[in-house]
Amino acid sequence: VLQHFGRQLQRNAPTSSSRGAQAERIGTFISHDWGSRGSLKFMSLLLIFNSRAAAVIAVIISAVVAFMEAYVIPCKRSTHLIGVGGQVYVTQKGGLSTWSGLVAYLIILCFWQRILSLCGRSASVFLDKLCIDQKNEEQKERAILGLAGFLDISDRLVILWSPSYFERLWCTYELACWLRLSRMKDTTVMPIHLAPVIFAITLVMWGAILFFNFGGSDADYLSRVAAAFATVLTSAAGVILPTHISRHLAHSLKMLPQQLESFSIREANCFCCSHDHVHPETKKQLPCDRRLIYEMLLQWQQDFIGSGESVATFEAFDFRIRQKLKPWILRNLGGAQAPFRLMLATISVPFLCATMDFIPAMIQLGGVPAFRLGLDAALQCFVLGPCMAKVIMEISAAGVDCKDHVGCDLLLTLLKSTATILVLIVIWASIYVPRTLLEHVGWQLASGAVLVVSTIAIFCGCCRKAVRGSA
Repeated sequence: VLQHFGRQLQRNAPTSSSRGAQAERIGTFISHDWGSRGSLKFMSLLLIFNSRAAAVIAVIISAVVAFMEAYVIPCKRSTHLIGVGGQVYVTQKGGLSTWSGLVAYLIILCFWQRILSLCGRSASVFLDKLCIDQKNEEQKERAILGLAGFLDISDRLVILWSPSYFERLWCTYELACWLRLSRMKDTTVMPIHLAPVIFAITLVMWGAILFFNFGGSDADYLSRVAAAFATVLTSAAGVILPTHISRHLAHSLKMLPQQLESFSIREANCFCCSHDHVHPETKKQLPCDRRLIYEMLLQWQQDFIGSGESVATFEAFDFRIRQKLKPWILRNLGGAQAPFRLMLATISVPFLCATMDFIPAMIQLGGVPAFRLGLDAALQCFVLGPCMAKVIMEISAAGVDCKDHVGCDLLLTLLKSTATILVLIVIWASIYVPRTLLEHVGWQLASGAVLVVSTIAIFCGCCRKAVRGSA
């Protein structure tokens, strides 16, 4: 699925015969809208399947390189000035650790499944575009009729959600099969527009940290000033694109409750019916997928209609989606929630790799200064990093919105980006100032405790808000 950078996920990718292989179990069944952008689905799958491995390996490699630079390999090490408790300490620091972490992260993120396949351990997935023969109509019909069987042997369902997902007949059919199995707890919902937000913030953090490291080295004064300016500019400019994308994602999510409330499988779009059963390019006749799907839903009549009820199957299925599935969907999508674990595997990685570069310096300092540097690093990794995406998405979704006028749209993006930057500056200052300027370590501990409690409240509060919204 991820080969050739997700070429098969593109809308204009040529249809092909089945590329699947027989399997007793399927790890992941991927449900997606064929009409949504393939690049967004590719980035979403990278986050789901590769980001954790990329994070772990990048941090390990950064740590190994940092210790080798400090104690094994004789190489030039730059002088860094570190402020702790109103005092300035001079330490030696290598320059390859963060860079090696970045290179390792990008390689593993893009090619982890390929590496696993070479070891015979790649993840098994079902993607309709690859596993269902799109050229042989007889095989295609058999696959449609047996789709419930594929889902039955799947360990989890991954929904690549797009604004048109619940308007597509195929997507609702796959969801109906999964709903029939009553296995919603094994479901992962990934909004495809969330992926570029996460990746944009992550890459911005890599750039900002690399600029910051250069500015803190023993370069001349002008170079340090230029590096500091580049760090601030990169961080500020990097907030604009994620904010703009998050605003559009929030707008789509605001329409989701009404979309689910008025859901009707009869009104769901289907490629063959939308083109009068004639392929727009080849001009060949297309068999009706809707007919096959309706036949399967009629066979599952008792699963959607309780005994003694006299409601038509399609109305019963619509009711099941509106009343049973709607709360679950809104709970998982209502606030565009970015899971904390996903934040640790993406946005926190640049901070973690940069921390590895400072571990030899912490060992050199020892005592209270080392503890305070470690506390500072922990707060940056586990508070500042995860909060960046959460703050961007919450501010992007707040207040009024305007998309009808380009100028108004850009102005709102700039205003919300400015508000986001101000909030992030406050969080960063709450970490940096107590460590560098306040003499007593208690102030840093108190500030850290407030930040940790606030972070927990932000993430838990968003979950409760989504639950109240679904109710």
